[in-house]
Amino acid sequence: MSTFLRLENVGKRFGENVVLASISLDVEQGEFLTLLGESGSGKTTLLRILAGFEEATSGRVLLEDARLDALPPHRRPIHTVFQSYALFPHMSVFENVAYGLRVRGCARDEMTARVEEALQKVHMGQLAKHFPRQISGGQKQRGGAGSCAG
Repeated sequence: MSTFLRLENVGKRFGENVVLASISLDVEQGEFLTLLGESGSGKTTLLRILAGFEEATSGRVLLEDARLDALPPHRRPIHTVFQSYALFPHMSVFENVAYGLRVRGCARDEMTARVEEALQKVHMGQLAKHFPRQISGGQKQRGGAGSCAG
């Protein structure tokens, strides 16, 4: 296995308040990782650093040996599931999942295939035409089609 994601001495301070102190971590390709900790322990801050919504005070973040922390958020292949869902109520489940691919200019055939695949993986293929108001909270948190080629 090769290291997919590497955090090297990542730290974050808000003024004098140290939120993360020298976090180092290797995540291997295909590995599943869960962050657990009490409220205020820095889990969300670490995820915001990975996504590019916060900047680390120290350390580096690498994805497949390339600097991830040097990329703006919209260029990072990182996806966030918001606790408040952040779905467009006027769009179907399919359209919500496809949204990121569409704004990246993904070809229609590829986009359709990727969205259908993602919905099948999370057992929601049969809900593709439903709207957010028609599905459960847990269903609203599932999904994500990734990024398109090119």
